[in-house]
Amino acid sequence: MKGQNVLASDATFLLGVGAQKAGTSWLHDQLQRRNDVDFGFLKEYHVFDALELERFACFRPKHPTPLKWRTWRRARFIERPERYFDYFASLLKPSHIRLTGDITPSYAGLSAQSFQRIKNAFTERGVQMRTVFIMRDPVERFLSQQRMQLRKRGRLKPEHEIEHLSKASLKLLKSESPRSDYPATLDALRKGLAASDVFISLYETLFTAADHCALCRCLGIPEQIPELSHRVNASQATTAVPAEILQRLGQHFSPLVTAVQERCPQLQVEQHWATAMTWRDA
Repeated sequence: MKGQNVLASDATFLLGVGAQKAGTSWLHDQLQRRNDVDFGFLKEYHVFDALELERFACFRPKHPTPLKWRTWRRARFIERPERYFDYFASLLKPSHIRLTGDITPSYAGLSAQSFQRIKNAFTERGVQMRTVFIMRDPVERFLSQQRMQLRKRGRLKPEHEIEHLSKASLKLLKSESPRSDYPATLDALRKGLAASDVFISLYETLFTAADHCALCRCLGIPEQIPELSHRVNASQATTAVPAEILQRLGQHFSPLVTAVQERCPQLQVEQHWATAMTWRDA
């Protein structure tokens, strides 16, 4: 209930908004290992994308049953979002728990107003919200995403990979996912939230002690060196990608790279996004 059981001001909710295939599973894994963190029963709760983004209507449970309790609880959150906010506030009640959160990459498509509403709901419960957005070289992110799909189908083999990447890159020219529209997400975050409440970084620098410690400071938890050599859900290439596909992707993502450079010059993407920079003008 609003206004009741207000927590200490240092209790923090992490809203992870992507990007997909940009280290969010690794981040969740590293934070969940800590004694002062409790993310609850899922990494990705898929509540606000299911509620507000028609593209992700597939995450709305159709026939939830308590026998599948995770899906059933998600359905209850979607039915009445107050339950979602109360649930995470309850995870922060033990005195040793400093951080909880929901890391759902498709939240990258939410509006500024949505981010404001989520933050306000937690503020009413005495919980501060910090939003984390991690971007990856868009060409490499696309390739990794496609390989993940092949791996799930059991088809991540050289004879399938090139054909699939070619078809997927052509399809990309016709339809873009909000999960990979970095400029739109950056604009929504900046319109909806204070700069001090948002941590924006790159996948390419995420696996460093300096970047992780900066994130810990933003989240209000003690700095801790993560397991930097460990990877989660990594999608390995089975063969070299033809130049034709890389050129097509590089040119397609060129405006996106420019937009990120303009919005976040401090990230110096030109130094970290080697594949996109190489093929953008090829």
